[in-house]
Amino acid sequence: MKNLISAIAIATMTTATFADVSITGAYEGTVTENTTTSNYEYSQDLDITVKGKMGDTTVTATFEDMTGGSTVTSKQVYVETKVIDGINFKGGNYKGQNGTGLLQKKSTATNKMKVSTDVAGFGVAVNQVSGSGTSTYDVAGKVGPANVTIQNATNDTRYITITGDWQGFGATFETQEASTGKTNMGVAATTSVGGIDLTGVYVDVQDASGITQDDGILGDISDANANTTVTGVVGTTGTQFGTVTGKYITKNDLNTMVGKIKVGDIEYGVSKTENADAVFDAKLTVTF
Repeated sequence: MKNLISAIAIATMTTATFADVSITGAYEGTVTENTTTSNYEYSQDLDITVKGKMGDTTVTATFEDMTGGSTVTSKQVYVETKVIDGINFKGGNYKGQNGTGLLQKKSTATNKMKVSTDVAGFGVAVNQVSGSGTSTYDVAGKVGPANVTIQNATNDTRYITITGDWQGFGATFETQEASTGKTNMGVAATTSVGGIDLTGVYVDVQDASGITQDDGILGDISDANANTTVTGVVGTTGTQFGTVTGKYITKNDLNTMVGKIKVGDIEYGVSKTENADAVFDAKLTVTF
């Protein structure tokens, strides 16, 4: 299989003049209260993505975490192309993702290759890290009402994701045996009640090193202790003043309440963990 991946990679090494070039980006500027000095601090971050497309081939380059006053380097550069009908190739320096982000965030970009296709209604992908003599296998498809994805399927540390809609709830289930005898599990359920979008999250942390997520639901829970659970409820609704979000999170036996309101491009927030002072922040987000 590794020889097949190498052959496909060589076959896709052609030169093209891209007829379709796009540049997109997102800027974030954040004002945060320093609880030690009681002063407010400003930080910024700019991400830019450049894509060139010609036929079935797309080359992507990203420039991330730019703050100004420093050397700019590309974080990801990769090509995606259709080798022949039904077989796709992706190669270069790019990030990986286990599941939907409920348990783990995207990994650091590394040089790797992926060949993918469909077999009997299931998506099958073969992955190989550059310079490695082994490959990993991913399988994805629909089983009954559920969408099932198994990453690194032949390994004991395979990552399983199941998503679907049941009885008016959108549900996500993710699990991985992160180490021998230590299986992490996450469940999220979403619904809407009276104009309020609600999300409930339950994470069983057995191996803390396998929990790296910042999923945009609860926020960063990578500091969760092993052999504990993390739970939370998130509610979001639109008002005449803007979009209001409230969170109630229990982690490491401490409760945290978060309130946010987004008006235009600016989101104002306050977070209060028991036995700690409240922290205020404001974030400006501009996408282009």
